[in-house]
Amino acid sequence: MKNNLEKFILALILIAFATGVSNAQDCGVKRWDVKTLSDFDTTYINFNHIVHSTVHYQINLPKPIGQNTFRMKLEDTVYSIECYIIAFKKETDDKDIHVVIEDPKTKQTMVAEVISWECMSVQKTSRVKQFKELDEWFAENIGTPKTKFTYLTNPKLVRLTGVGFFDFFHGQKGMSPNGREIHPVLSMELIYK
Repeated sequence: MKNNLEKFILALILIAFATGVSNAQDCGVKRWDVKTLSDFDTTYINFNHIVHSTVHYQINLPKPIGQNTFRMKLEDTVYSIECYIIAFKKETDDKDIHVVIEDPKTKQTMVAEVISWECMSVQKTSRVKQFKELDEWFAENIGTPKTKFTYLTNPKLVRLTGVGFFDFFHGQKGMSPNGREIHPVLSMELIYK
């Protein structure tokens, strides 16, 4: 009897330990390693060279042809963009925060994605702490994302920094005509004017 009780307690301890340690989730699919900076080609990105840009410029870049799996040209640059956040939601499939951003001058929109630091592939990157801090900053300064879109009655002017990315079309709200996104966002700061 005592031996069975010990086995039962040991099994409970192992289950509790495994659950606590593997809190990480497996998240996205389509070009997920490129989206999360866990692909080999991430080593070609110069994170210290940030190019100032606009939503207008990004959505006018030439759309790539075909469905590539590797990191393409124009996906190896870090951009800084001043824009309005007009809407956001938490994606149910990949756990990203889908953010609709707007150009202050032209009112054109595109998507920016704050990736989930809880995903296994993200936890293997050198930027997991940065992504966790961004997630916390977003909740404190913009709002806590829910699975339905939150539309801001007073859009927030921010400067976001992130890596350019071309996504395929699957009905994303705010998506630019060329599929251009900032994915992942690396940092954000509020701009007060």
